Amino acid sequence: MRNKKISGMCLIALLLGSFVHPGWAQDGQKKLLVAYAGLISTHTSIWLAEDQGLFKKHGLDVTSVFTGSGSVTSQALVAGEARLASTSVGPTAGAVGAGADLVIVAGLIHILPYQFWVLPQVRQAADLKGKRVAISTFGSGSHLAAEVALQVLGLDPARDKIAIIQVGQQPERVAALLSGRIDATALDPGFAQAAKDKGLTILLDMTKADVPYVNTVIVVSRRFLRENPQIVDSFLKGTIDGLAFLPNPANEKAVKSVLARRLKLTTPQGVQVMYDATVQIHAKTKVPYAPLAGIQNMIDALQRVNPRMTKLKAADLVDNSLVERLEKSGYIQEFMKGIR
Repeated sequence: MRNKKISGMCLIALLLGSFVHPGWAQDGQKKLLVAYAGLISTHTSIWLAEDQGLFKKHGLDVTSVFTGSGSVTSQALVAGEARLASTSVGPTAGAVGAGADLVIVAGLIHILPYQFWVLPQVRQAADLKGKRVAISTFGSGSHLAAEVALQVLGLDPARDKIAIIQVGQQPERVAALLSGRIDATALDPGFAQAAKDKGLTILLDMTKADVPYVNTVIVVSRRFLRENPQIVDSFLKGTIDGLAFLPNPANEKAVKSVLARRLKLTTPQGVQVMYDATVQIHAKTKVPYAPLAGIQNMIDALQRVNPRMTKLKAADLVDNSLVERLEKSGYIQEFMKGIR
């Protein structure tokens, strides 16, 4: 785990150069390093905005960097090595609980975009007692999803002696399931077909939960927001353009290309399943607010493993003012109509 954190920080450091202090690129655009925490399709609007030049039309030259974990992403924001991040609520809440001056300025995914997959011999919740559940890293989106899944299934990791272990990104967790090293894990629905084809079974679909959740959020340091509100505003506009670009059928080929490259998908069937799931996951996000109820539910789900969160409230983490201004200006309505 230590090696993963170090490699993540080294990856960011390699790209620092002119990104440390916002400057002007040769073409007159503001350079911006943006971190994202996981190889999961919830970051697709950021990838699209970068690859399709949607940030550039707002004066930003954005480079997105995969850090490997939410904790490394939070560290990069605190250190000023990344200016913004697309990440999950858990690592952000954990960092703020430890004293970091971070704030959530938008919510990209308004559901918990995971399904709980298990070995075929796990036929009911009780079969998981004494077993092993894999996550990417502690405090990550997959960790939170696993905690929620166990709660919904009436299980308690301590009482039922369920070991929650760090294994890595989704491909590594699927491989661990197939090898029998673990018994269950939470996966993006886009991995559903691959998991099913390999004989795994789904025990719980969290995408259909009635309880509000917010999974992927845009995070920035309060200092950077205070000193550079226009840059953050421009970044949000580009992200909204990406959200609008995603579901338009005319853009299907471009979206599939981004998903295949970013997630290292190798088969047309795998790309199609991932594309369909990605469009569905984003469908509930009409306005990219970070709803307080959904944020609070995420915090509550992780309080068992991080006592620092017990006194933390969603209002301590969120500033929706920029999204509110963009909505009042008509910008969001214009672009989320799917006109792109």
